[in-house]
Amino acid sequence: MDATASPSAPHARSGIGLWVCLALVAAVFFVFLLVGGRPRGPSATEGPAIGRTLPYLQLEGLTGDSKPVSLDDLQGRITLINYWGTWCPPCQREFPHIVELAEKFAGQDDFRLYAVSCGQQVADENPNDLRRATQRFLESNQVTLPAYADQNRASRHAMTVALDLEDFAYPTTLVLDRQGKVRGLWIGYAPGSEREMRSLIQDLLEKPAPQPAA
Repeated sequence: MDATASPSAPHARSGIGLWVCLALVAAVFFVFLLVGGRPRGPSATEGPAIGRTLPYLQLEGLTGDSKPVSLDDLQGRITLINYWGTWCPPCQREFPHIVELAEKFAGQDDFRLYAVSCGQQVADENPNDLRRATQRFLESNQVTLPAYADQNRASRHAMTVALDLEDFAYPTTLVLDRQGKVRGLWIGYAPGSEREMRSLIQDLLEKPAPQPAA
């Protein structure tokens, strides 16, 4: 009996080991999605969204001295728009880098950064509740960066349609050139994204502003 049973034992252990390995790989991939956000393409400055313009943007002031913002306010400026949420772990990891970008380019008159605080669900975007949650987050992190709101998710919806996105994920960050065209799009957060954003902003700022037609 021992002679006939022993040959199958290694095969059984091998099969179990394979399933364990597959389970570990799946778990690691799930953690990657949860922690770093969804995978992006090979470059945040390439793809079908690059070069397109936003058809609509309307942001409302939420905290600090933030004022309403529309597409007209972006013309002639390099703009970074960051959609994030206080409840979102990847957003929380990215947010200090967004603050650093705001501080680095604060002296540039032709640069604007808009941090748009978003609720996890539509019901979470009651202006008063969103303002309180955002203010608590900023105070707990000792940040004075003004925050904005996207009422009724209208700007997010318009962007999703205009850029042919499958859905909307957090965080999502765009960099627009002086003509309002998308030059960078980051969906989710991975370490190093902030360096890509900084480099792109710097390159766009160094390009001379187009002269108005005579």
